[in-house]
Amino acid sequence: MAGGNKDKAQKAVTACVEKLREGQLAPWKVEEELEMACGILPPENFELAAFCRRKFLEERTDENFHHICVPEKPFKGRFRCLQDNQVWELDMRDENRTCPLCSSELMSLSQYAPLVANYIGGAEDYFSYAGQVKVGGDVQKIFTNLLVYGTGLGPIGVTRGCFLINRLGGAEVRVAESAAAVRCLGFLFRAEESRKKAESIIAAFLPDAKAMMRDKLSEFRGWIDSVDFDRAETNRGYVLYVEFVARFENFRGHGDISRAVGFIKRGLEERLVSQGITYDLSVIAQGHDGDLKPSPRNKRGRHASAQIRIPQSDFETLLKVDPEKFLAFVEVDFMGSQRLGCPFYSGMGGEILPAVYKATKVNPHSPLVSCFQNIYAEKDRGDIVYRVELPNIEVGVVSSREGLMSPVGRESLRIMGIRTAKEFAASVAAQVLAGEFNLALEISKEKLYS
Repeated sequence: MAGGNKDKAQKAVTACVEKLREGQLAPWKVEEELEMACGILPPENFELAAFCRRKFLEERTDENFHHICVPEKPFKGRFRCLQDNQVWELDMRDENRTCPLCSSELMSLSQYAPLVANYIGGAEDYFSYAGQVKVGGDVQKIFTNLLVYGTGLGPIGVTRGCFLINRLGGAEVRVAESAAAVRCLGFLFRAEESRKKAESIIAAFLPDAKAMMRDKLSEFRGWIDSVDFDRAETNRGYVLYVEFVARFENFRGHGDISRAVGFIKRGLEERLVSQGITYDLSVIAQGHDGDLKPSPRNKRGRHASAQIRIPQSDFETLLKVDPEKFLAFVEVDFMGSQRLGCPFYSGMGGEILPAVYKATKVNPHSPLVSCFQNIYAEKDRGDIVYRVELPNIEVGVVSSREGLMSPVGRESLRIMGIRTAKEFAASVAAQVLAGEFNLALEISKEKLYS
């Protein structure tokens, strides 16, 4: 914008940021405020709305945006295929205006919208602001939430949930001090007696083995916490699993435990052979160690939980929800998950968790195991306690040999207020709690999608 239009835009941004600061304007209503109160029409208001939220966040966090940039034309447009009338939505920077299905020309409908809800920047990944949440318990902090969520109202739901949680005093989080990385060996024996002797030999060697593996784990300050045995039978023989569990504070440790177990594998084999124990197979049994395999028995990652305690009276006065219907919904929904055969129970968490990993670019980039959760709701001393549990948060927040983090990811962590892997887990748990709590409230009103 130039001249008078530029002055008008600057005044509008200043006015909206002031309202955001005072809590008089919801973050997802900035576009509407710019249009209705300031006379800045679509699509120009979409770019200014992003700058309003960015300026507000910079003030709140004392951090500046450098790598999460706002590109030209930060909005989407609607187009119709002239061949089959299919309506497409495209990022307005996309100059290819042909239908990807039939290659026919796309005609602009001159209808525009923000790239995503609460958009704050990003050219390839679209970043959304999802409120701030106060946490206490094992971590005491106020986190700022950034998500790469994509299409949908998820960021607004998390923002609304955070607002309610903050009004109720904040979330109480519990986070393990360290996270587990697991690697497993599998041996196949022809006789049960050979397996028993092998387990005894390996168990006797473990004190020395742990000491020998220490150097392999030293780079990321890890240590062997436990070694567990498991047994199985097949028509091929008798299986012995030897599961090494290492602990790390700020690293994922996946590569280090793999190298350490690969190193000690030879030592174990030599001891078995030297004592006359033969085996048909000695391998890395990755099927047993939980890598990319969600299971209640999975030991990987860091356990985290977040809960909110709500007096029953607040359900009707503040939340406008019947507490009995709220509890009934959680029970009905949990049973539905069980009937599907799912070992976990989640609602929005399966979308929120990967959205955090995408925004922060942390290691691992495929957080499948980390994205499973459980939800609980119960009465306790006259209150309703609503809790989410994340059993396996795997994360390394340090850009290192085990996982390079882009400048965009590191900037996201700074703005979010996350300095350690423990804080990452606390922030994620609180965001999931906020999104799930808001969704459960909306469904309990019996009007969602109606």
